[in-house]
Amino acid sequence: MRLLHFLFLLAVAAEISVPAMVGLPMIAGELDRGIALANVAATAESLFFAEAEEVYLQVRSVLPRIDGLTSGDHEALETKVTDLRMALELVPGAMDRRHRPPSVKG
Repeated sequence: MRLLHFLFLLAVAAEISVPAMVGLPMIAGELDRGIALANVAATAESLFFAEAEEVYLQVRSVLPRIDGLTSGDHEALETKVTDLRMALELVPGAMDRRHRPPSVKG
């Protein structure tokens, strides 16, 4: 399964469309993982939150590159994306972090 995941990421990085039969299980699994991570994150500064947020950002960029999704599959994935976003927003400190200007590293 890891090889398939690696090939999927390579295709996405090369901006090649990915067939739904490969992309759908990968994205659904990542979304489930992201939701679980967000649900166990104690604060917006935790590693779990950072990983869940990364899943959210990656899925948002990869989702349009999956070819052949049925409308039902697309709707189910979009619902999970929304669930992940809501789970992230419920983490204590997440909304404060969102409105804070980015820190400057020196």
